[in-house]
Amino acid sequence: MIRILLVDDQTLLCEVLKTWLEVEEDFQVIGVAHNGNEALSKIEMLQPDIVLMDIDMPEMDGLNATQIISERFPEVKVIFLSGHDEDDYLGKSLRAGAKGYLLKNTTAEELADKVRYVYHNSSNVALSVDQEMVAGIQTQLEELMETYRHKFQKQLEGSHQSETVVAEYDAKFKRLEVFLLRKQEESLQRIRQETRSTWDSIHKEISNTNTQFNSANRSLSSQVNQQIVNLKKDIDVELNKALEDWSRQRAALQEWAVQRDEMQVSAEDFQSKYRRELMSTINPFRASFRDIDRQIATMRNWLIGSILLAAMSLTFSSWLLASNFVSGNTTDSQIQNQ
Repeated sequence: MIRILLVDDQTLLCEVLKTWLEVEEDFQVIGVAHNGNEALSKIEMLQPDIVLMDIDMPEMDGLNATQIISERFPEVKVIFLSGHDEDDYLGKSLRAGAKGYLLKNTTAEELADKVRYVYHNSSNVALSVDQEMVAGIQTQLEELMETYRHKFQKQLEGSHQSETVVAEYDAKFKRLEVFLLRKQEESLQRIRQETRSTWDSIHKEISNTNTQFNSANRSLSSQVNQQIVNLKKDIDVELNKALEDWSRQRAALQEWAVQRDEMQVSAEDFQSKYRRELMSTINPFRASFRDIDRQIATMRNWLIGSILLAAMSLTFSSWLLASNFVSGNTTDSQIQNQ
């Protein structure tokens, strides 16, 4: 699994790159940084295998960050993903320690191939070893010259020879220095010859990269134009669908409004008709009830009159009985008195 750290100040581009890389089964995006300082902190914490680095960033640019990464984390390989297509930036990136250079208009397939190539390639490692060898030889020669210089100075201090002896030693020292410089130049020339094949491969890769840049640029432009055309067609289709839906909904609302108005008129007519029919049914009952009320009132008056008449008849009969009874008693008293 190749562990990848993305370093770019454009958040949207980081999301696009992350989407591209996570499609590959052997890739894992372990983090995102937005400037050089943040990249150094995350490299120390996450230990990625590959760093995809932008050049132009705030606080610390990609070139300075790559130089520090090459010194502090030599096992981490940096690939520049930049918008600069000038050869000058390519040279700066290689001198800073980058192992690859891509333009931002590259395709996802080219990006994946470059990451795998840099991860598995060892030519750049051999080049760094050769450079370390040159630096080591130069350091050894300088130390050797310094050692002879100190020995010579001690011999001069320990002996009180004449100026002729001093001059002789000085001449010997100069010859030794020339000899050492010649040996150093021979060693450097031999190392350059041994690494010439590596430089040729680097120049070849640069040429291939430029070719890929041009083809990728043309391919990307064609893809973008095609996507714009397809997007325009999709937008037109969706807009037409939306307009048709809106027209249907509007017609349905208008139809519903007409039906509502018709239903409102029908409801008023039904209510009026129902009221008339109800009144035509209730009115005969009301008239009958009024007749019954009049009949009840008449019967009540007749009943009251009958009761009064019966009471009067009863009173008169009682009076007659009482009168007859009194008159009978009076007659009996008169007969007894006689």
